[in-house]
Amino acid sequence: MSQLKSRLRTALAVGLGSMLVAGAAHAQLDQALQVARQSTQEGARAQQQINDVADRAGDLEREYLALRQQIEDQRVYVEQQEVFLRSQANELEALQFQLERVGSIERDLTPMLLEMYVAIEEFVTNDLPFQSDVRRARLDNIEQLLGDASVPPAEKYRVILNAYEIEAAYGRSLRTYGEEVVIDGVPNEVNVLQFGRVALVRIFQNGSMEIMTQSNPEWRSLSGSHANNVQRALRIAQEVTTPDVFVAPLPGPATR
Repeated sequence: MSQLKSRLRTALAVGLGSMLVAGAAHAQLDQALQVARQSTQEGARAQQQINDVADRAGDLEREYLALRQQIEDQRVYVEQQEVFLRSQANELEALQFQLERVGSIERDLTPMLLEMYVAIEEFVTNDLPFQSDVRRARLDNIEQLLGDASVPPAEKYRVILNAYEIEAAYGRSLRTYGEEVVIDGVPNEVNVLQFGRVALVRIFQNGSMEIMTQSNPEWRSLSGSHANNVQRALRIAQEVTTPDVFVAPLPGPATR
C-alpha cells in the first residue's frame, strides 16, 4: 500500500514536472515568435527606409543631371551671344567708318552730279530732235533739283541716273508718237516713227513722208516706194501687229 502511494506521488511529481517543462517551452516559443515578428516588422521598416532613400537618391540624380544640362545650355547660349555681340561690334565699327566718309562722299558727289548733268544736256542737244519738249522738261527738273539744297545727294543721283536709263532706252527701241509741226506757218499733225537713234520719219496726214537721219540731220522727202515698209513699222511700233521683218528706209553705205 505504501509502495502504491509512493509510486502515485512519483507519477504526480513527474507529471507536474512535465507540465512545468511544457509550459516553460511554450512560453519560450511565444517569446521567440514575438521576437521574430518584431524582427520582421523592423526589417520591413528598414527596407522601406532603404527604398525611400533609393528613390530620393534617384530624384537627386535626375535633378543633378537636369541642372548640368541647364548649365550646358546656358554656356552655349552665352557663347552664341558673345559671337553675336562681336558681330554687332564689327558692324557698328563699319557703319561708323561709313558715317565718317559721308561728308567726303557728298563733297565728291556734287561735282560728279554736275558733270553728269552737263554731259546728258549736251547729248540731248546734239541728238536727233525727237520728243524735245519731254526731254527738255526732264533736264529742267534735274537742274532744279541740283540747285535745291534740301534734296539729298542720293535723290539727285537717282534722278540723273534714271534720265540716263531713259535716254539709253530710246536708242534700243522702235517708237512712234504724235506731234504738231509748223511748216510755212501752217500747223500739221504728224506721226513720227523713231528708229532708235538712227532715223526719224514724219508721216503727214496726206500720206507724204519726210526722213531725218543721224548722219544727215535735215528733214527731206522720202520716196513713196518706202510707204509699205513704213506703215508696217508704224503698226509694229503701235503694237497693232506682232513684230515682223521690214526694210527700214535708211540710206545705204556711201559709194565712191
